[in-house]
Amino acid sequence: MIDRIRYIRSDKCDINFYPMDFQNDGEYVGGCIAGGRNYFHINSNGDAEPCVFIHYSNTNIHDNSILEMLQSPLFMAYHEGQPFNENHLRPCPMLENPSLLREMVKNTGAYDTNMESPETADHLCDKCEDYAKEWAPIAEEYWKDHKHPRPKYENYAPKRMEELGLHNEE
Repeated sequence: MIDRIRYIRSDKCDINFYPMDFQNDGEYVGGCIAGGRNYFHINSNGDAEPCVFIHYSNTNIHDNSILEMLQSPLFMAYHEGQPFNENHLRPCPMLENPSLLREMVKNTGAYDTNMESPETADHLCDKCEDYAKEWAPIAEEYWKDHKHPRPKYENYAPKRMEELGLHNEE
C-alpha cells in the first residue's frame, strides 16, 4: 500500500490525484495528527475524541470551548507524547503503540464514548497488540531502507522536541 500510494502521487503515474494514507503518511505530517495536534473529532454526543477511531474523552463541546477541550488531560497527554514513535510508519498510539493509548486513557481518567460498542481501553488495545508486534519489524525495515522527508511543521511539545534532539525551525 505504501509503495502504491507513493507511485500514484509520483510523476511516473498519469493519474492526476493525490491520495493520502491515514496510516502510512506519518512521515509527511510528522507522525499522528490526532489529539488536537492537527485534528480531533467531536462525536454526536459532543464528546471531543482525539481521533475518529479512538472513542475516549474527558471533555465535551456542550461544556467547554475548543481551547478548553484542547487543554483537557487526554489532549494534553497526546500533545506531550507526540510523536508516539520516531518511525512515522508506526504513528498511532492505538494501532502501533497500544501501550501508549492504554496509559493515556488510564492516567487522564478519560471515559469510553462508544455508545454502540462500549469497551475499555485495555480491551481495545489488547486487540491491537498482535498487529503492532507483527508490523513493527516490517515498518522498521522499510523505514531503515528508505529516505524520509522531515516535515517542515512538526508541532510537538518543546519537552518532546528536546527528548528527540529536534529543534523548531522558524
